[in-house]
Amino acid sequence: MKSDLPAEAPPGREVRVDLNGVMASSIGAAAGLDPQALAGLEERLVEAVGWLEGQRTEGLLPFLDVAARGEALAGTRRWADELRPGADSLVVLAGGGAGRGVSALGAALAGHPRQGHEGAVGLVVLDNVDPEEMLRVLDRVDLERTVFHIVSRSGASVESMAQFLVVRERLLEAFGAIECGRRLLVTTDSEEGVLRQLVNDEGLHATDFPAGLTERFSVLCPELLLGAELMGIPTDELLAGAASMQRRCLRSNPETNPAAMLAGSLYLLDILHGGVVNIMMPYSTRLGGFADWWRHLWAESLGKRVEEEGSEVALGPTPVCASGASDHYSQLQLYLDGPADKVLTFVRVLDQESPLEISSACADLDEVAPLSGRTMGEVLDAEQLAAELALARRGRPSLRIDLPAVTPFAMGELFTLMEMSVVVLARLHGVDAFSQPAAEGVAHRVCALLGGAGAAAAQEELETWRGRREMRWVL
Repeated sequence: MKSDLPAEAPPGREVRVDLNGVMASSIGAAAGLDPQALAGLEERLVEAVGWLEGQRTEGLLPFLDVAARGEALAGTRRWADELRPGADSLVVLAGGGAGRGVSALGAALAGHPRQGHEGAVGLVVLDNVDPEEMLRVLDRVDLERTVFHIVSRSGASVESMAQFLVVRERLLEAFGAIECGRRLLVTTDSEEGVLRQLVNDEGLHATDFPAGLTERFSVLCPELLLGAELMGIPTDELLAGAASMQRRCLRSNPETNPAAMLAGSLYLLDILHGGVVNIMMPYSTRLGGFADWWRHLWAESLGKRVEEEGSEVALGPTPVCASGASDHYSQLQLYLDGPADKVLTFVRVLDQESPLEISSACADLDEVAPLSGRTMGEVLDAEQLAAELALARRGRPSLRIDLPAVTPFAMGELFTLMEMSVVVLARLHGVDAFSQPAAEGVAHRVCALLGGAGAAAAQEELETWRGRREMRWVL
């Protein structure tokens, strides 16, 4: 069957995954993988990739449709063009995966405006119900020049509605109902939920959250790219990168498929060598938000309690974020000398926009001489290579993801690589990457404790739990 996806990126422009640091030839047989182990996983990887392709072609995985949804992206772009003349700030109210995705995009690609774009709008993401943080943002922004975008797939979560009601009241007091409706934008379910009801009742400007899309997989969803559009990020390049990586990750041969090989390696390191802690360590401050988004994606997609032969089995690696080179000495001390239960993923940027030359003024000092004639970029690269080498010499597994540069195209590739990898990894573990039953249980309990459905039972449960607590353990 002929693919309907655009062509892949030209050589040298693509994001690359380097698995050498997890192979036995690099770190020894005690902790590394033998190529035969990966070969033995081939049939299962082929099945997982085939399942992905089948779901995509049937339109059952909306996160794989984003690059083909040009009409939705055009609508978001028109929306941004209408808002831009009257807006200096966009405040996105989005908890969970949706908020993490918007934050990650903004942090990575701020300063990458498309040609002809003038006047980027400042982006603020409120993904918590911390009252002090919310008040700080509301008091800081100019309400006359601020647009608020609330994103909630269900339109019924306590956190989203709390944020919405606070902002709505602030806008009503300042501008009245008509102007409030122009400054408060909503993305939610097309038919259900209290947010959809309020949209219909109050005539708020709204777009539909795509049916079947889970928020943690929504980072490249056209409806959620309003912030990127207002910042002037070339979203067409972002989605072109997503399409390019998607094509690579749907290859039927696992050995040429980066998502299959990444997921297969992490799966084998988990079940064969106890690599149950997965660490993401980008060597770029701009990619810190990406690592935070990845941690959310990994935890909610893979942490599951499943039934195996009548017994419950708790599955899922623990995702941890670290920052290169800020965390070199504290975290690497643990990763090198601590328990051998970790797999480190380095993220390296090959072409830094501002390498920043280091002064040679103190080159006569032995401790400083190695820096003479170097750039800060070269120092950062040396930090990453030193960490990778140290882990290899200690027999600790690591892999590396190389970005040619932090560009919209590369970020589209990177987000898509992780989304497709986690689905393949979930298939290998036998869990559903798109469910979150335990998290939903917590959400219901929050609502109940605030007096919602099930309030009496929740209050009884709370009092019983408090009755078992002893003051001697409160110090």
